[in-house]
Amino acid sequence: MTFEKKCLFEPSDVVAVHFECDHCHAAIVVPIVGGGIGNFASDSAAKSCQFCHTPWEISPNSEEHKVLVKFATSLESLSTTLKGRHLKLKLEVRCPDDQKA
Repeated sequence: MTFEKKCLFEPSDVVAVHFECDHCHAAIVVPIVGGGIGNFASDSAAKSCQFCHTPWEISPNSEEHKVLVKFATSLESLSTTLKGRHLKLKLEVRCPDDQKA
């Protein structure tokens, strides 16, 4: 018998988005609820790491910037949109013990 482990989560399980610097690994944690993403998107924090000042190479109002903000704001609206519906949206992620070094 083979066992398969699946790690699933619903949009309502997401409470924050972490933006991590690839250089120093410091992270900015932005809450999903309360307009945190909108504030982050318009803030100078979206341009570079607030700790080591490494540019993130994503210019404000660029296509990449818009996609990131749209994704994060969609997480907030998805849980509200699906609440009370007869449809569950679940995302599958790689389980921590399944990651290959």
